[in-house]
Amino acid sequence: MIRLSDRLQIIADQVRPGEVLADIGTDHGQLPVYLYEEGICPRVILADISEPSLAKAKETAGAGQFGSGISFRVGNGLQVLEPGEADVVVIAGMGGRLIRDILAEDHVKTRSFSRFVFQPRTASGPLRKWLSEAGFSILREDIVREGQFLPEIITASPGENEGRGQESGVWKPLAAPESLDPGLGEDSIRFAVPPWIVEASGPVDEFLDRKTGEQRKILAGLRQAVDPDEEAIRVSEENIEYLEGLKGKYLRTKAE
Repeated sequence: MIRLSDRLQIIADQVRPGEVLADIGTDHGQLPVYLYEEGICPRVILADISEPSLAKAKETAGAGQFGSGISFRVGNGLQVLEPGEADVVVIAGMGGRLIRDILAEDHVKTRSFSRFVFQPRTASGPLRKWLSEAGFSILREDIVREGQFLPEIITASPGENEGRGQESGVWKPLAAPESLDPGLGEDSIRFAVPPWIVEASGPVDEFLDRKTGEQRKILAGLRQAVDPDEEAIRVSEENIEYLEGLKGKYLRTKAE
């Protein structure tokens, strides 16, 4: 029996019983095989970029699992899927810009799936920027501890059928597409650390502290420059103020 890491368990918890799941860049395939073996998903699709990469997932599943319930596919991104073939698509462990490019390749196909669960290793801000521009609603955010890292997990929907409250496992959107100013650049702190992160599960306070520490180092470096960039200093100071404000809001929310 597969025992998932905390990170994969949080992703698994976003899947409802009876849904078909596609795991893009499945690696060892633990998540989809777990969901299939537990009877949560009647069918799972495991996809990776090459046959050697997919071989790890096949080993996890075991020869006895090869059947109509588990499908192994070699290919790039969402190209391995037919439109609407899966209810939930998981793309985890890739950079945010790569995830964005996968989604942007075919807008019509991307919007044919009910829900996505993303776990960007880097560049979560550019991914959120694209989701906002593409009209996605962010349903949930989670932060999880994995060794020295604090991965972010973003659950989002391209449609309007996911925003009906939290009854019966149906979520109310955490952030609608218009929640952030579309004029902000993809590197804006407000995409990297959005205002709604205070409602995320997990070690949010530590996450905010780390982001604030990163900005303080940037500011210190800017101030020590031979020819200081005053505009960059101003932006960094505003970023720190913004993050400290979020930390205060989070602590007040937790105290209520």
